[in-house]
Amino acid sequence: MRKPLKIILLLVLVIPLGCSDNSSPEEESQNPVALRENIVSASVAFVYQGEVLTNYLANPKRAAVSGYFWFEEDLGDDVIFGLDIEWLEGVNNPVHVSEGDWMGLAGVTRKGILWFPIGSPVNRDGIPTDTDTWEIRDLGFDLSPNTWYQMTIIVDFELREFVSVTLDGANLNTTVDISGFALEYPNYAPFDEPSLTFYTFALRGKEFAPTPLDNAVVYFDDISGAVEIDGEWTTVFANGFENQSQIEDIPVQLPVSPMADIQEDFWYFENENAIIDIQEQNVLNGSKAIRCNADLTL
Repeated sequence: MRKPLKIILLLVLVIPLGCSDNSSPEEESQNPVALRENIVSASVAFVYQGEVLTNYLANPKRAAVSGYFWFEEDLGDDVIFGLDIEWLEGVNNPVHVSEGDWMGLAGVTRKGILWFPIGSPVNRDGIPTDTDTWEIRDLGFDLSPNTWYQMTIIVDFELREFVSVTLDGANLNTTVDISGFALEYPNYAPFDEPSLTFYTFALRGKEFAPTPLDNAVVYFDDISGAVEIDGEWTTVFANGFENQSQIEDIPVQLPVSPMADIQEDFWYFENENAIIDIQEQNVLNGSKAIRCNADLTL
């Protein structure tokens, strides 16, 4: 089943804004809760250096992102959460499209509903499109709270198509074949050189989730990425959030941003509205994990 859902993922320069709320409790009780239209609470990390990546990015083929997620008993049924791997082609010597950004995102809900966005034919012509058409699959099972699950997404950047999504954990191991579905080109990514980017996210849209939730939080740990070269898989990214305590804004310069300004193996805010932080409450390994909050409340 395909469903339109207006969610736009952006790599943007994040400008922190401060505000104060002087309303009284009486005023708050008389006013309805204000909600965002949607929220994508996402983190992003970049890799681009080294011989393996240099050779791969010049002729990319299959790649994968893998990581673990965990949620509490009262997580809302309509929160979509998961991982994403993207190939940013860069401005200098792109393979297909200057500033191209090919997105391999997939998410699930706690009710076992798989969501992934589908690319448009115009993307192949170098025209980005809003992320508003999704393929939806009912996996036929619920995910258990307070349980770590591993998600793995495989994409084929040579074909610019999805390959598969695997979920593993709590006596569950299932792989969904989604080969043939086109990757989307959602927005211009004006970096001078190419890179691979890895994401954790929790998202929610008011169209399908019109009321506030007590809990829209999902935790992630031990994110890794790999590329296939000559039939062999090589890990190019592995990060369990142990080496930083705060998320930072992406250092972006316009019109073209130097990739050299981006710190590798480091987590940034993917967009200015993301509600994410590194915490020590619920972790799989080590002492830290990331928390992504899809709360729509303004």
